[in-house]
Amino acid sequence: MMYFDSSQRISAFSGMALIVLMQIESGEVLKTVVLAGLGGISSYLFTLAVKFLLIRFRKKFK
Repeated sequence: MMYFDSSQRISAFSGMALIVLMQIESGEVLKTVVLAGLGGISSYLFTLAVKFLLIRFRKKFK
């Protein structure tokens, strides 16, 4: 069985990361950032809407 020390693990991980980064196109990164931002904003707004509705229903049924 082969054992890898930390420098070999770091080297292997760095090589894989470099290969992955070279395969990514800049347009894909921009699209991913925009979609992640839209997802975060929509999630936040939905949470605010649900919170508002819960407060409103609790006041109505008290």
